[in-house]
Amino acid sequence: MSNTKQLRTQIKSLTSLQKILKALEVVSTIKLQKLKKKTETLRDFFIDFLNVLNVLEDQINIFDFDKQHWDEQWRRLIILISTDKWLCWSINSRLIKHVASKYSERKAKADIFVVGKKWLDYFVRDGWNVVWSLQLKDNFSEEELTPLYTYIKKSLAEKKYAKIKVYFNYFKTTITQVPLRFKIFPLDKESFAAFLKDIDIKLEKIKKPKTQALEIEPNKSALIQKITQETIKYIVYSAVAQNKTGEHASRMLAMKNAKDNSWEIIKSINVLYNKVRQWKITQEISEIGNAKMAIEQN
Repeated sequence: MSNTKQLRTQIKSLTSLQKILKALEVVSTIKLQKLKKKTETLRDFFIDFLNVLNVLEDQINIFDFDKQHWDEQWRRLIILISTDKWLCWSINSRLIKHVASKYSERKAKADIFVVGKKWLDYFVRDGWNVVWSLQLKDNFSEEELTPLYTYIKKSLAEKKYAKIKVYFNYFKTTITQVPLRFKIFPLDKESFAAFLKDIDIKLEKIKKPKTQALEIEPNKSALIQKITQETIKYIVYSAVAQNKTGEHASRMLAMKNAKDNSWEIIKSINVLYNKVRQWKITQEISEIGNAKMAIEQN
């Protein structure tokens, strides 16, 4: 039978742990609410932006790219957005499995840019060619992503990669985060349409005005290039924001589940403690009764 002192110590330790888990849950909840506002604003802007592009599709097509100077055999660039902290294992593991299953046989022809430090060591140990890594604050700014933007822009100018894909977790609800990938280069209608379907965005059916040719300055190709660059920057920034939001949601749920489980364990230990205490009381009463009977017999 267990010792009552040991059981009291376990109950005390679990109660302290429960307080820590509650504090972590509250912190994650506050951070989640702040980032949810940012992701919702970015989503609304993205829809408006796509609607404008849809109206101007006949004049400006961002899906055109230089196919003559593009080779399918060039290397691939994977931008993997992970977390900088633990306690949200599920969203990281899904992305890793996704990337590893798709590129395990072709990782010699792929470069990887890791955002978040938790999976950097894994890719280095596993023999991937890690070209860069970034660590971001919870309340990150766009300036912190400048090295990533610069690397993408330089790679496109040098025609270094045949495809550039971003892997991240899309924040759908507090309970559901969906692992997604998006091909930011080359942009094409099919990938864009599939991505919009994955994130449940439907563009408005806006009647296109019958207008004459637009006057574009400095020229059409320069404008398309600029819009394409801004689109890529927006998608990358949104992917990081979505992943961060999912990270805090996952951590909040993990802390809540751990707190609830600790409460169940405390209740079970309390039941055991009461049983042990009752058993000891019964044993003492029995010993006193036996001693009294022995004295009376003598």
